[in-house]
Amino acid sequence: MSQRGKQIAPVVRLVGVLASAGMLAALAAGCGSDILDVDVDLQRQVYSADFGNVQGTVPVVTCDPSNPAVCSAATGVTEVQASNVNATVDLECDAGTARCFARTHVIGTNVVDVLQDDAFVTKVERKLILIVRDVDVKLTVPVNTLTFDVPMINIFVGPPGSAHETDAGVLPVGATQPLAAGTVVTDAGARHLIVDDESPAHAFIADSIMNKQTLVFLVVLSPRVEAGAPIPAGAFEVDLVPRVTLGLPR
Repeated sequence: MSQRGKQIAPVVRLVGVLASAGMLAALAAGCGSDILDVDVDLQRQVYSADFGNVQGTVPVVTCDPSNPAVCSAATGVTEVQASNVNATVDLECDAGTARCFARTHVIGTNVVDVLQDDAFVTKVERKLILIVRDVDVKLTVPVNTLTFDVPMINIFVGPPGSAHETDAGVLPVGATQPLAAGTVVTDAGARHLIVDDESPAHAFIADSIMNKQTLVFLVVLSPRVEAGAPIPAGAFEVDLVPRVTLGLPR
């Protein structure tokens, strides 16, 4: 190396050290850490069910809660076709009013494996990641021909094997606003559930992702249809896209 080259090399190294020290100092002061964040949209989770065509109305008759057969005797059996969803329609008797009502209960489950998620693997590879900072669950309803309103769509998250919202380790993520019968929700009007940083669900999701462990998202609907209204019918599809922001602490 020439004499001039020997003189320049230490200067270049010094500039590099000072630049690194300046960046670290800025990060330590909480300034500029956002530039190291990376947003990752995990794979879209799809939940769908079809309750078939309308089979009449919920009977408007006096009933006895101890013998609700009078409610179901006047109607046929609702055949539900579903994908990764357990959906039922039960006709019951309200003890307070002695009137029939229909209860629709839907539980959908989808497994999220970050090691099999191309977006996660591609974006996180070789990144300096210390924590999961934010979790945002985007929800759309591209198909909705339901004959009944859905008061809310509840989202839960749990460990592998979770099948019901009451299973051990399953935690509530949040619930959407009401969804009127026949209303679709497009990407442009997508609903978002921001998971509270201090919530058990956020801690569970963050821990699962940082440890590259599988987790299960559950979608639960449980609307009630009163006497005289059409027996639950129609089809729906609910899509979830969990987005996580990974990076350094603020």
